[in-house]
Amino acid sequence: MKPINPRTVRAVDRAIDILVTLGDRDFRLVELSERLHLHKATVSRLLETMGRAGMVTRTGSGGYSVGARMVLLAGQLLRRHRHIAEALRDPLHRIWKQTAETVALHVRVGLERLCVAELETLQPIGYRAGIGTRAPLHVGAPSKVLLAFIPEPEQTSVLEGLARKAAEDGVELSLVRLREELDRIRSDGYATSFGEYISGAFAVSVPVSDVSGSVVAALSVHGPESRFTREVMAQYASLIVREIRPLAVSLPLSEGDGGALRRKTPPLAVPTTPAEE
Repeated sequence: MKPINPRTVRAVDRAIDILVTLGDRDFRLVELSERLHLHKATVSRLLETMGRAGMVTRTGSGGYSVGARMVLLAGQLLRRHRHIAEALRDPLHRIWKQTAETVALHVRVGLERLCVAELETLQPIGYRAGIGTRAPLHVGAPSKVLLAFIPEPEQTSVLEGLARKAAEDGVELSLVRLREELDRIRSDGYATSFGEYISGAFAVSVPVSDVSGSVVAALSVHGPESRFTREVMAQYASLIVREIRPLAVSLPLSEGDGGALRRKTPPLAVPTTPAEE
């Protein structure tokens, strides 16, 4: 059972836990009760309330699944960033063909990154996450690229929010080390990571800017440790930079969804070696 947070509403916390659990698969009432360590009557009342709002629905087998309203909300969120994915469609495909690895596009939503486009590798062993996948804004190369270019004082506020969330989840987060890494990413113009989000997976990520120079997304190549040497990562970082450089003056302005980043990116330069881990 999760510890009680005095700053949150318990019923809302429980409803969110139910929705997150149903995001994995369909569950029966008894299964949800056991999984969440809640009384069946409590889970039943919450399911009834969320069912009236269309957030959950009954299945033919007597279980519960995510409802149409949740699917609609998720679709609306992804559509808000569709213009970025459409503008980068051709570069994504070219990078995917040249690397034979998974290529993904992420945007910032609050304290998380959200995958809005992904081309999966055709190789039997590779990184696969999927459109709609989220991750904390301090975990992995795409997240850190997005975090690095948030302007002050907003970046400090975001870092404090990440620290509070990590503490609530019982995860250690050193803001001193994270700030040092963000400084390096801003200096280098790209980020690398190993095993931060998925064990054994590498990532190389480069910021994508709109016509104003503000970072609106992170474009990344992902793959397994077995295929990602430091030389390969340098090659992939250079490839991404070359592909997105022509778009730096043509990508439309962000639609003002609250997740756009306003710290300007440095002039795009082709990397020669990846940053030290």
